[in-house]
Amino acid sequence: MGPWTWVANQQSPIPLPTSHSPHTLFILGADGPLGRDEFLQLLYGGQTTLEIAIGATVLSLAIALVVGTVGGFYGGLADAVATRATEFVAAFPLLLFVIAIGWTFAARLNSVTLGFLRPGVVSLVVVIGMFTWPYPARIIRSRMLQLRELEFVEAARMVGARDRRIIRTHLLPHLGGTIAVYGSLILATNIVLEAALSMLNLGVQPDTPDWGAMLSQNFGTLLFRTQRTDIANGLDIPTQQSAWTQVIPVTALLLTVVAFAVLGEAIRRASDRRGAL
Repeated sequence: MGPWTWVANQQSPIPLPTSHSPHTLFILGADGPLGRDEFLQLLYGGQTTLEIAIGATVLSLAIALVVGTVGGFYGGLADAVATRATEFVAAFPLLLFVIAIGWTFAARLNSVTLGFLRPGVVSLVVVIGMFTWPYPARIIRSRMLQLRELEFVEAARMVGARDRRIIRTHLLPHLGGTIAVYGSLILATNIVLEAALSMLNLGVQPDTPDWGAMLSQNFGTLLFRTQRTDIANGLDIPTQQSAWTQVIPVTALLLTVVAFAVLGEAIRRASDRRGAL
């Protein structure tokens, strides 16, 4: 059914419901033969999608920060190993890499919920986060190469500060703007990637609301109507489908991705007025 539809709460058709009978309003309609509320699915699906995207972004930025900082600050062999590892991961097509390698061990983490997450969320966080860190790692490495040559780093070395203290106290604060900018962009990318995995039935568990799962379950209803076969009479009966089951999750994905992209641009302008980022 389409958006803004009132449905009678009466379970039996006898007696016939009237306009005075109790009704329930489906704000965004309902999907499929089960008649699930699209509005509630959109809310809970957005929560699941953002949990996965934010968790994967934090994990990828943590890996990128370690790899980029070690390679950029120490140089030499450490930089060579970090660069080759980054290039190795970045050379593979991201979606195929996640499916082919990541999914082999993701099923083992489906039961991990940490007490507040839905089944399958942790596995997707690990899989996506482990394969989306190369780009921010290269950015952090390039910034670290610039920062380690500045005068305040030499001054810290002259007073006897160790490398660990220099990195933690003097260099990492200068990476805050860079991490925030690219973190918002990676977050938008992870939202789309998570939806793509759910579209391929490689996302969260089937009973967990998710924007990608909403697209997968109702795929093909935007332009076509399916046929339901009446086995008893041997007839093909057209089943009414609503285009809103596709338009609603697509719109939610579009607005969310655009919002995080705009947020990243705003952070860039606020944190780097001289155009260094």
